[in-house]
Amino acid sequence: MREQAGAYGDPVLSAFDLDFFDGERRLRTRLGDGWSVRFEHVRPVRGFRWAKGGRGFAGWYWSATTGDHVGYESWLERDRLILLDFDPQVVGIASQPFWLHWRDGDARRHAPDYFVRLADGRARVVDVRAADQVNERTAEAFAGTAEACAAVGWEFEHLGVPDPMFMANVRWLARYRHARCVRDEVVGRLERVFRRPTPLRAGAEEVGDVLSVLPTLFHLLWAGVLRVDLHTCLLSSGTMVHTADGSVAVLESGVGTRGVLADRGRGMDGGRNEMSKLSRPASIGVGERVRFAGQVRAVLAVSARAVTLADEEGPAREVLLGELLGDPDFKVFASPVRMPLPPLSLLEAMPRHAVEKALWWEGHILEVLHGTRPEVAEDARPRPEYDPARHSLTARERAKAAELTTAGHQVSVSTVGNFRRRYQAEGVLGLADRRPVRKKPQFGSVGDAVVAAMRQAIKEGEDDSTRTGTYIIWRTGEILRERGASVELPSKATLYRLLAKLSQGTHALGTARARRSRAHGAKAPFGQWTVFAPGEVVQIDSTPLDVLVRLDDGVVGKIELTGMIDVATRTVTAAVLRPTTKAVDASVLLARTVTPELMRPGWVDALRMSHSVLPHRRLLRLDERLEHAAAQPVIVPEMIVCDHGKAFVSHSFRASCRFLEIDFQPTHKASPFQKGHVEKMLDSVGTLFAQFVSGFTGRSTDHRGRNLEERRLWSLLELQELLDEWLIASWQNREHNGLRDPLHPGRSFTSNEKYAALVEACGYVPVALSATDYIELLPATWRAVNDYGIKIKRRTYDGPGLIRRQHSGVTAKKGLWEVHHDPYDISRIWVRNHHGNGEWLEATWKHLRHTPVPFGELAWDHAARELPEGTEAEIADAGAALLTRAHAGPEDAENGGAKPKKRTRREKRVAARAKTAQPVPTPPPAPEPELDAEETAGEDKPLAEVIPLGLFDPLADPWKSS
Repeated sequence: MREQAGAYGDPVLSAFDLDFFDGERRLRTRLGDGWSVRFEHVRPVRGFRWAKGGRGFAGWYWSATTGDHVGYESWLERDRLILLDFDPQVVGIASQPFWLHWRDGDARRHAPDYFVRLADGRARVVDVRAADQVNERTAEAFAGTAEACAAVGWEFEHLGVPDPMFMANVRWLARYRHARCVRDEVVGRLERVFRRPTPLRAGAEEVGDVLSVLPTLFHLLWAGVLRVDLHTCLLSSGTMVHTADGSVAVLESGVGTRGVLADRGRGMDGGRNEMSKLSRPASIGVGERVRFAGQVRAVLAVSARAVTLADEEGPAREVLLGELLGDPDFKVFASPVRMPLPPLSLLEAMPRHAVEKALWWEGHILEVLHGTRPEVAEDARPRPEYDPARHSLTARERAKAAELTTAGHQVSVSTVGNFRRRYQAEGVLGLADRRPVRKKPQFGSVGDAVVAAMRQAIKEGEDDSTRTGTYIIWRTGEILRERGASVELPSKATLYRLLAKLSQGTHALGTARARRSRAHGAKAPFGQWTVFAPGEVVQIDSTPLDVLVRLDDGVVGKIELTGMIDVATRTVTAAVLRPTTKAVDASVLLARTVTPELMRPGWVDALRMSHSVLPHRRLLRLDERLEHAAAQPVIVPEMIVCDHGKAFVSHSFRASCRFLEIDFQPTHKASPFQKGHVEKMLDSVGTLFAQFVSGFTGRSTDHRGRNLEERRLWSLLELQELLDEWLIASWQNREHNGLRDPLHPGRSFTSNEKYAALVEACGYVPVALSATDYIELLPATWRAVNDYGIKIKRRTYDGPGLIRRQHSGVTAKKGLWEVHHDPYDISRIWVRNHHGNGEWLEATWKHLRHTPVPFGELAWDHAARELPEGTEAEIADAGAALLTRAHAGPEDAENGGAKPKKRTRREKRVAARAKTAQPVPTPPPAPEPELDAEETAGEDKPLAEVIPLGLFDPLADPWKSS
């Protein structure tokens, strides 16, 4: 292989250096020595950036080719990454694989976007940049990269914006790239049905229920087992699908309009050369007269493709634009002058006397132009001096000037001519006296330098504390002195008026929060994030909930709400309450969103999924977990959008997204508007739910009541139960303004109604997590296994299956062992067996003595029921009763009348987390090791107080509460 590289010429190979990661090590070597590295497996050489106000959105796409996350720096790169994943010839992809260094006068370096390995062993280096974004320096970098690639036999490709139609179709199919979308019993039936070209929807219905068939069908299209034309039109119910060895018949009509028009254009007589000979006039407008087919006709309507012409012998005739322009007799005749429509809205802004004067002038000008005034009868003859057939326009203007002068108005002939020309150009608005509404300088006589200085002073305070106008005026003078501008400041009154104008809408003198939100909000023009499928985009965030709860031993404190919302249906897929949010809470939300919300004891039957608009019976055939489910859809996220909170950008949460095959998309920093749906949802929870709960504090100290700690307050688990019930009863059945049918914008939908409509086009793919899957979602750390076990934060864990004092085999981690742990339950940990098949070895806390009984799953023995309908009244009554119950607070007996015990903030967090620990299903626990004599002898001594901790239950469902 080295001889093969040398054949390309040593000067080129030694002129370039490669800088890349080899495992955890950073290496730099000559191109001739490093060209054989498997770059499709290396990690990126540079990190991604999400600077405030940035243009590109960096993130990670889960690739079916690599089975892992692959990074991208913009959505154009993401589109190209999806196409690489779609290409069957691609077997390996790595983003930002290396720095390529060389000298071109100055030292240069460039990191290509992707390194691609093809099935036949060839390598391809890919740079992605839109053609209009390639400047001279970028072109030089691409040229240098292409030269280096050619020297070692790699291919180099610069990719730009893909075809929008093709990209939209592949992006839709990419949602079904996961192996979980395939149902084996459906694959064979689909291949038999589509051996002959068949419409997509009709073929799916022939195979079975579309809820189960469509995901498999789309996955086969992604894999290339089935074929479809992705270039001509968007996928639809009528799109023709066939097997890979089949053929598609040519359609005369139906879908594919774009292709039909293209064929028609190629078949026209003369083709493109004849069309290029035609000369189109400057414009063809309504009211013009044209000669076509030997007759002069009036133009009644004009569109992009055709012109409607009047016909004296029959009804109006629509003529294609090409046919009209190609007629040898075609000609546009001079059209009469048309008066513009009067801009009545501008006239309304003028004083009444100015409008009356303009209308008075309009009557006289019309008489000059047409011979009669507008108020006379239609058959009235013009006065002799204004008859257009007898006198010229100049003579008529002279007659009008004489008439008005005789009537006492000092009007000259030139004045009449000026008003006539203004009327023809602007209509009645041209006759009005505009002096009362004349535009004045925006800032009066204040100089531009003073205005610019005050703008800067206001901008400097965007992220500072709020100051008064006196400071901004003082800072304006300082800025002028710093710039060396010899400008005399106007009076204080003028400066305050200027400040009022410049600070309007900026909250410069208002609250700091409103000022920052306004300054760093979205800038126009606004983009649009269009989603068409449940789970396509799911946003996650957390916020303090303005409610006091009673924690352990009567301690009162505030909590945080962490929630996820599906953008397509506005469904709150999961929401948890915690004293503070950690990465494990975000991971738990991922697991909870793919798990059905089961009915709880005490909930009314109207909240069952079987009583809702959701297709419960059909979904139940695909997912037996829905038998006792509440009326909330189960949605599997395709992309998670989050901010840069520690809980969300942590390695643990990203690992959870990678494990569940979810794309990960952080927003730009300090840009909450980029995840506005979850921000609005969290705010709505405060106004629609939290303010009805006993212990509501208001959004700030100014809105907080007195003695809230002495009221009847809910515990954290009880409030979580109320929140879950409210989401099912109220939120899911509430019409959302953003959920509307484009064809019927007056009709809004509830979250459940929108999901029921979309699932018919997308299908349903259940994701059932096992006990091992839950452990995978827990935070990971790396530890050594000693004779005494494993130590984490001064706690020792031990188990009979641990492999002690041995190298794990993971060289990148220096032989340490991967350990997963739950911060809410410190009773046990799990160690991955790197010497085996990756199974989990359980180790328990060595000095744990007392534990509470673990919470088990709810038992249900109700028989299957027919499909009844829950009425809107029942659901509304359930929501109203819940808010009434939340406002009343728990019973006095539950509080016991005890005075709250004061604790430190740390004690509150520890107690709350201990009490609210949710049990996680785990593999069967190993037997506890026998204690030695020394440990047994110490059992008679008094023990320190132990905080009760929740245990993992191997059979429990972690998302149910008692």
